[in-house]
Amino acid sequence: MSYGFRTTAFALSIGLALTLAACGSGDGPSSPARTSVAAPSTSTTPSPASSTNAGGTLKGGAKVELGHPALLTYEGASDKGILQVTVTRIEKGSRADLKGLSGLSKDQLRATPYYVRSVIKNAGTTDLSHAFIEPPTGLLKDGTEAGKLVVFGGFGPCDSPAKAKTDHFGPGASYEYCAPVLADPGTTVTGAVWTGQGYADFPPSAGVSWMP
Repeated sequence: MSYGFRTTAFALSIGLALTLAACGSGDGPSSPARTSVAAPSTSTTPSPASSTNAGGTLKGGAKVELGHPALLTYEGASDKGILQVTVTRIEKGSRADLKGLSGLSKDQLRATPYYVRSVIKNAGTTDLSHAFIEPPTGLLKDGTEAGKLVVFGGFGPCDSPAKAKTDHFGPGASYEYCAPVLADPGTTVTGAVWTGQGYADFPPSAGVSWMP
């Protein structure tokens, strides 16, 4: 999933390779200590018939309550299947989390990290081992997508090496994931969104979103 036409990528290093796609604008005060938006429950919220495909997967544009599972059609480069994706929590980090990252500009260091935590389950019959699956990412209050912080290596506050998660991902298998995103000063991550991989890449409203 790429947003190169509306974001800029930056190469960073702290003994690991890291890229950043930043978006959003505005000014605001320093971020407080880490807080989170927790899932209210784990029960399923039925979707209106107009939001559901014949097989029970959600159509693009569907909205799900935070903490509730969404059945999604997955289409990768060479694999297709069905995933059950639950965004369990959106955690607000601290700007201090970014201080160990070299290569960030002053403006980028003023951004606030958020951590989108989810559970991804192979709910179909296709073995998706080694499939490249991008997790849900952050959604800003204005409906645009938050800047993605993609880490190759360890990142203590939100460490989820994607490849290790899907080495063995047959039917019924599941794993937890944490996706770090950035919000510029004056913006807030209030939800999460799944785009691409069977859904439109842009705009975010064409994907499946989770909101409190």
